[in-house]
Amino acid sequence: MDFSVVARKKTDSVKKLIQQAAELIFQVGVPLKDLSPRRIEKMSMCLLALCDITNLDNWKQSKCVNDKHILKSRDIIRYLNKHFEEKISEGSYDDIRRKDLIRLVDLGLVINSANNTSADTNDGTRGNAVSAEFASLIHKYGTPEWGKACDEFQMDEDYLTAFSGKRNVKKLTVTLADGVEIFLDDGPHNKIQKAIIDDFLPVFGYDATVLYLGDTSEKKMIKYNARMKSLGLNVGDRGMLPDIVAFSESKKWLYLIEAVHSSNPLNPERVIQLKRTVLKDCPYGVVFVTAFLSKKDFSKWMTQIAWETEVWLAEAPEHLIHFNGDKFIGPHSKDPEF
Repeated sequence: MDFSVVARKKTDSVKKLIQQAAELIFQVGVPLKDLSPRRIEKMSMCLLALCDITNLDNWKQSKCVNDKHILKSRDIIRYLNKHFEEKISEGSYDDIRRKDLIRLVDLGLVINSANNTSADTNDGTRGNAVSAEFASLIHKYGTPEWGKACDEFQMDEDYLTAFSGKRNVKKLTVTLADGVEIFLDDGPHNKIQKAIIDDFLPVFGYDATVLYLGDTSEKKMIKYNARMKSLGLNVGDRGMLPDIVAFSESKKWLYLIEAVHSSNPLNPERVIQLKRTVLKDCPYGVVFVTAFLSKKDFSKWMTQIAWETEVWLAEAPEHLIHFNGDKFIGPHSKDPEF
């Protein structure tokens, strides 16, 4: 999920801190896709207030109910106005409870009435605090332990299921190289993604490990964030990433693969954008691949495919279509400066 539009009117340090909080909330598994950027911003600021964090990279000092850091709604508003460049009226305190904190409270991440468990629902003296369990997870944010800890953190699955209105629908199971299983909705786009992992990478990937899989918010994929950053990838703007990112240790090749059903092949503009943003600090050779289910699908997009990239068809998994260049598959020579 792209959080670049969250807090965009703030100064850089405040904006980055709020965006970090939003990313943390999302990676834990809190549903955010139905919320506006402003609503995500306010939820993130409320969490920062309850954690008592005003500086970047200070997550290890996050406070919780055990630290007696308990804030009433008006306290939170004062905190936001003081530290996060807000001018929220204290008269709008009810919005904090009913809109900004309700999802975190319902999921058990924030404790309501932390200072008075017998308080009435509308009692203005009710305080809010981060739960001890959530605080233990927050302390690991930005560290190598974050991915594993986030993956193991127990969320209220009944709430999430009820919230999303999920039914028991058919799922596609994708198994990654290290045994991690990902479940995708059964649709044409995800069938291509599954085929890439099951059929393309075993043949052409030189034991490449999948580091990113689009169209999924499953926490299991978050553990690979640190690895992508270590390879020099700029993953701050997830909206720029293709559907699948994989890396071959033996070849030192990075695979950027787009699964195309109805839009967004790796055309010249897209490749240039990726080189300027995601890949600008990456020292490794890059293999660009656009994947389709069939020749019929490919024919619709053939004129848009960028030169010096590869095309792969799920219906003919042992073959590649090479768009020019000095080799069949592999990174091409470095481009001149843009």
